[in-house]
Amino acid sequence: MAGVSPVEHAEAIRRVYPSVLGKVLGFAGSLADAEDAVHDAVERALSSWITGGLPDSPEAWLVTVAQNAHRDRLRRSRKTESRGDAVDVLSELSPWARIAVAEPEILRGFKDELLRLLFACCHPALEDGESAALALATVVGLSTDEIARAFVVARRTMEQRLTRARQRLREKGDALGTTPERGHARLPAVLRTIHLVFNEGYWSSDGDAPIRADLCRLALGLAHSLAETYPSEPEAAGLLALLLLHDARRDARLDEQGDPVPLPEQQRSRWDREAIRRATELLEGALAMGAPGPMQTEAAIAAVHCKAPAADETDWREIANLYALLEGFRPTPAVRVNRAFALGKATSPADGLELLARTDIDANSYPYVHLVRGALLADAGELDAASACLKEAARCARNHHERNQIEQRLSRLGVTAVIR
Repeated sequence: MAGVSPVEHAEAIRRVYPSVLGKVLGFAGSLADAEDAVHDAVERALSSWITGGLPDSPEAWLVTVAQNAHRDRLRRSRKTESRGDAVDVLSELSPWARIAVAEPEILRGFKDELLRLLFACCHPALEDGESAALALATVVGLSTDEIARAFVVARRTMEQRLTRARQRLREKGDALGTTPERGHARLPAVLRTIHLVFNEGYWSSDGDAPIRADLCRLALGLAHSLAETYPSEPEAAGLLALLLLHDARRDARLDEQGDPVPLPEQQRSRWDREAIRRATELLEGALAMGAPGPMQTEAAIAAVHCKAPAADETDWREIANLYALLEGFRPTPAVRVNRAFALGKATSPADGLELLARTDIDANSYPYVHLVRGALLADAGELDAASACLKEAARCARNHHERNQIEQRLSRLGVTAVIR
């Protein structure tokens, strides 16, 4: 195709990159070898398409070249050093996911390959955090900066984590886990990774887009595919129910200025009641299997919120009990902080504050604790202490939308704070 610019070449590569990687993974048998081969094909495409033009099928061209490159590597009986993620070469362009999810027919074509890539990233040689980070880079196409913000770590720390994950795959990796029959042991890591993708979309660290619908849809597509692949796994159904319940409220989460609206202030008439009904049925089916887990428990918490006709009719006691159950599955600062807030609403602010005080939570790694402590102190009438906590929460906010929301809380306490 004459007259196509290098930028358009790069966009074409981004569009087909995950599908190409998925096909080459099935051919090469390991994610590390597949990435090496696709890197070679991408580099050759970026140079040869300038003179030869865009091929009729960029995907087929890249797959063929990558497969040939892999055969050459085997013949030479050596591996070349990694040159980094091919997605990073094109990092100045929009992530491929934003293109794929905007075209449903493309997403349907990718779904099984994306799920296979996700299982490949969740290799048992990797720690959970490494699996999730590698999946966000390889499957979702997030930049290193975006992944670092999602994990609340420095960019350099995330670079090291990704490098370490790829190196471990090179040393210990294999193709096991890239088929449903072999991947059962990797389900917990896959579930957590899909959940993380959705969370980054539902409350993004991106200052310009507090909600990234593309990532929400991508996570929902993966969750649907996972539930279909493992119909007897209650946690797969629980994850899908959880994401559907959250997504049913998405239209009410932003005001006319594009700022997030807290759950108690959302117009519940804008919630998708049919989606909530379907998700609740899915959750009930999962719970009936008699094997409760963290995803089902989180979905049950979301269902209690969705069932309340108004914010002041929320069954906080039930939510507090569910968070106590969730903490048994997942004893993390996030769960403890949310449990403390629910307990403060269910019984008294003092009970919530006492629960927070019983656990040493590093506010630097989980700054949301400042916001919850401030809210509970405000409910207890300790306005000066509440203001101090909310000011610290605003200082630690991930983006200006989150900061604006916290400053609105401060203004309701009669405090003016401009924190930049």
